[in-house]
Amino acid sequence: MNNTNFIIEISNLNKNYIIENRENIEIIKNLNFKLKRNSKISIVGPSGSGKSTFLNILGLLDRQFEGSYLFKGKNVLSISDHKLNNIRGSSVGFIHQFFHLIPELTAIENVMLPYLINNNSENSFEIAQKILFEFGLEDRIRFKPLKLSGGEQQRVAIARSLINNPDIILADEMTGNLDENTANKIFTFFIKYIEQNKKTLVYVTHNKKFAFFADEIYNFNNKKIFLNE
Repeated sequence: MNNTNFIIEISNLNKNYIIENRENIEIIKNLNFKLKRNSKISIVGPSGSGKSTFLNILGLLDRQFEGSYLFKGKNVLSISDHKLNNIRGSSVGFIHQFFHLIPELTAIENVMLPYLINNNSENSFEIAQKILFEFGLEDRIRFKPLKLSGGEQQRVAIARSLINNPDIILADEMTGNLDENTANKIFTFFIKYIEQNKKTLVYVTHNKKFAFFADEIYNFNNKKIFLNE
């Protein structure tokens, strides 16, 4: 059992991409990072600096890297693909700029889906309904995405990321596809929910105001990540 206060411990992380089988592009170089439980971390930096790549590594979507990554005390590089998929499904929640809702499914069916994949539980409807009610969507649970506003779709996407009660939530420009007023409402509601439910959050944002809601702000630049003092 992992007794450390850190849910993630990364050291000497290097990430390269091979372009057209010959050109080696360095994205991340000798990066070190630790994530405390129940903390809120924002990541800022210019476009193309590696923020989304780093988020994919944090979220166990990419292990084509060099270095050490411990997730809840376990070495990510030594875990089988099958077990890693199970860990990711139960321990990590993702929220993206684009909602990625399945148009043929209703709001509640979209939220239920990760729970059914991971747990095959009979009470998935009740759990999804509870979260959607908390998010003020009690009148929208039977609506399909095209019948929902942008803000409502993002709330459904956020609810979907939370249904498995993940250890960590990763958000990549989660309000980037919303107008300013809707973005403000969604983000402040989301942060309040995170704080009340003592969740661990890492989010990438270009919005300086949103960045300051975090406990710590990291700047991603020159292939490394730096804590803003």
